Amino acid sequence: MAQFPQMPRFPQFQLKGKNLFGIVIAIVVFLIILDGLVSVPPGHVGIIYDRGRGVLEKELPEGLHLKIPFWQVSYLMDVRTQEYTMSVAPGEGAIYSDDSMTAPTSDGQTVMVDSTVLFHVDRNNAAELFQSVGPDYIQKIVRTVSRSQIRAVIANYSAIDVYAKKRAEAEMKMNESMKTLFAEKNIIMERVLLRHIAFSPEYASAIEEKQVAEQKIQKAEFQRLEAEKLKEKKIIEAEADAEAIRLKGESLRRSPEVIQFEFVQKMADDINWGVLPDSILPMLNLGGR
Repeated sequence: MAQFPQMPRFPQFQLKGKNLFGIVIAIVVFLIILDGLVSVPPGHVGIIYDRGRGVLEKELPEGLHLKIPFWQVSYLMDVRTQEYTMSVAPGEGAIYSDDSMTAPTSDGQTVMVDSTVLFHVDRNNAAELFQSVGPDYIQKIVRTVSRSQIRAVIANYSAIDVYAKKRAEAEMKMNESMKTLFAEKNIIMERVLLRHIAFSPEYASAIEEKQVAEQKIQKAEFQRLEAEKLKEKKIIEAEADAEAIRLKGESLRRSPEVIQFEFVQKMADDINWGVLPDSILPMLNLGGR
């Protein structure tokens, strides 16, 4: 009979009951230790939920901490400066499906607003925020308050005022109202920025036409003022000439000799003349020298 080569034999590892139990215990201890550690990274605080007591009031600062394994659950909250942006540019804001916003003005127009809200979570009250609002506070608080307050403030201004003349004033009022509402939910509002305000195409065209008309009016007014100034100048010059003539006439009436002096002053340089006694005509040499 043909003999087949024997297959190589691999060493068989047999775990005894004690060894298997030891491995299981080691794994359980490792998991307990792993779940009992909480690492809080920079710019964050740790929130502990205890299955018996609920959310603990004390926040965990940065670093490594211990908790009760499997009985307490840890959550991290970012306490660094964050931003919520509303923009017409797709994908620029934190909530991509809700970037842009419109707001009505006091003169019945609608403006498109690009704005950014800078804020951060109050690290000393992060646990209360987590308990009362939850981790989605941007959607529930920041977005809701920001949009409502921006609209409310813009509604008090005309379109042209909020666009340029009173833009800084509108920003200041937004900051004041939003800081108060954010603080009620343990969020610190740093600043709101009106980055861009745009009119509807129809209103923008109307503003441009109005500006052109105002420029024409200003030009016409300038030309009118210049004409009045020129007129006043000519009147003053004419009055001065008339006064000069009057004074000169009075001088001639008082001193007839002045006539002779004026006559001599106007004579040509090549005419010789001499002074004669009164009532005798002057002798002139018209032939020149």
